Amino acid sequence: MIITNITGIGDPQIILFEGVYYCYATTPASENKNFYVWKSDDLVNWSDKILCFEASKAWGDRDFWAPEVVYHNGKFIMHYSARRAEDNSLRLGVAVSDSPEGPFTDVYGKPMFDLGYATIDGSVLICEEGNFFYYSRDCSENWVDGVRLSQTYCMKLDDTLTKVISEPMLMTTPTEEYERKSLHVRSKPTLWNEGPTVIKLGNKYVMNYSTNYFGSNDYAICVATADHPLGPWKKSVNNPVLSCNPDLFGAGHNAFFKTKNGELYTSFHIQTYPDNPSGDRRTVIGKVTFSEKNGDIFEEIE
Repeated sequence: MIITNITGIGDPQIILFEGVYYCYATTPASENKNFYVWKSDDLVNWSDKILCFEASKAWGDRDFWAPEVVYHNGKFIMHYSARRAEDNSLRLGVAVSDSPEGPFTDVYGKPMFDLGYATIDGSVLICEEGNFFYYSRDCSENWVDGVRLSQTYCMKLDDTLTKVISEPMLMTTPTEEYERKSLHVRSKPTLWNEGPTVIKLGNKYVMNYSTNYFGSNDYAICVATADHPLGPWKKSVNNPVLSCNPDLFGAGHNAFFKTKNGELYTSFHIQTYPDNPSGDRRTVIGKVTFSEKNGDIFEEIE
């Protein structure tokens, strides 16, 4: 694994464009009005951060989180999360740029869509079945049987990747014992499935998602598989695939990418200071391998 010098961040995502790697991430609260990008030729040595999107000049007020960028039809398209001032509610926005370094410009000057509840952690899958947008219905406004839940959902996108064209469908919800480690860490009972990212692997669709509280060492990456982008999703028996160990505390919110050699890698964050877990996290990069046993997908990140 590559433990980078990109700290004070969260939710990192890496793309490769014209031989250069670009890393986008949530920035710390003290600077959390904008989005930045870091550049690298080798995934080891990274530039200083570069301002790529003055997000607070669009519709959001604060909590600018989880930017993910995809290159499509000659444009760089960023989906991101932010909180509105008028109702203190989280929504997903979309911005575009002609360059991976920006400047990105918000498409609508308002959230990309509004379902009447808090949404975060948008991620795109482009495949032969269409364009799919995965996101998390945030626990802050989602009560089920006395528990606040973060759950993953999906909608289809048009070919610009800026407009949803279907109703939302539930993908995953916290159901397993390993997803309950943070149930009582907040003032109200809370469970998490969030940060979904999906790729196609052979004839299967593979989702990574994160579970437990992000600001703890119990945050972990899990895997689920399906025969179709809209599921149904089967959670692996070897979950979580990456969780707390002596070197990786609070591993979570990953995103897949291909290297210059065509190998499958992922970026994710860990706690910068595991003795004092917080929103200050570090970008880590690992190679991803999959194997199958008795119909179950085993994922290794190394």
